[in-house]
Amino acid sequence: MSARRGPRRAEDRVKGLLVMLPWLMQRKEVAISDMARQFNISESDLIEDLELAAMCGTPPYTPLELTEVYIDEGIIYVGRNKHFERRLELSSSEAFGLSLLAAAAEDIPGFKRRKELTSAVEKLRKVLGNGIVDIDTESPAFLQAVTEAAASGERLTITYWTPADNVEKVRTVTVRSVFTDRGHWYITADDDLSGSQRHFRVDRIRNVEATGEFVAVETVNNHVPAWFSDASDKSKVVLEVSPAAAWAVETYPCTVLEERLDGSFRVEMVINSEHWLGRLLLRGEGNISVVAPDSVVNLLQRTATDVLNRYANKSGN
Repeated sequence: MSARRGPRRAEDRVKGLLVMLPWLMQRKEVAISDMARQFNISESDLIEDLELAAMCGTPPYTPLELTEVYIDEGIIYVGRNKHFERRLELSSSEAFGLSLLAAAAEDIPGFKRRKELTSAVEKLRKVLGNGIVDIDTESPAFLQAVTEAAASGERLTITYWTPADNVEKVRTVTVRSVFTDRGHWYITADDDLSGSQRHFRVDRIRNVEATGEFVAVETVNNHVPAWFSDASDKSKVVLEVSPAAAWAVETYPCTVLEERLDGSFRVEMVINSEHWLGRLLLRGEGNISVVAPDSVVNLLQRTATDVLNRYANKSGN
């Protein structure tokens, strides 16, 4: 804010006030000479800007909405103003949170304002400094293809792996929407194989082929479905989850029955098959155990034995 010849631009004056007012609010009162020196501005320009600030506010123009500032015998006094109670700068934690959102936005298929986003991220890096981290968000191989199909109405033939029975099936689908939940991308699609609308996780799609057939694109409200909202025909299990496996509670739909101070959980979860639950228990590496029902309490041991037997048979061949 060094002095320059000629009238100062309104933009420069406003930018200066946005920096100076929070600083002044923290001190309540300060000498004109000290503040002018702090911001490298002439005393006359400083007084002119503060007079401008005193006339600015928002409806209904009550004292709390206006900047209460006055000068007496060379001292600047300022009252409370909710708009300038803290400096208008990002803290490191705020900048980090924005960097997470920016990284996710860059991976959204069809996102068109990458240039502006890149510029904003560079500014965030200046705030974070050495604390910057690279965010790796999931971007499945066929995310772009299914997104384009949802926009164009082209039907797709996909090869989809179902973890419940560990098989891959070829099905023709009409993608209606693409959404993300709990760190994974999904599609809502009309599925010819089942004859109904289904949700498919994009990272489980093994292959995509365009059919050349097009249908009318429907306007669909993108929303996260209530997973297993009708689970009357599905099995439920009660699990003990240690802090080391808290990722399971965050990743899969479940009802938390108890959350303990040590970070462990007791949860109820809907499962499609014992095969899927067995794989989850193996991934838990002993940090997830079944409490009920009794029929699957020893599922981890059975699954581990089955895996070892398969490995032994392959090694023997």
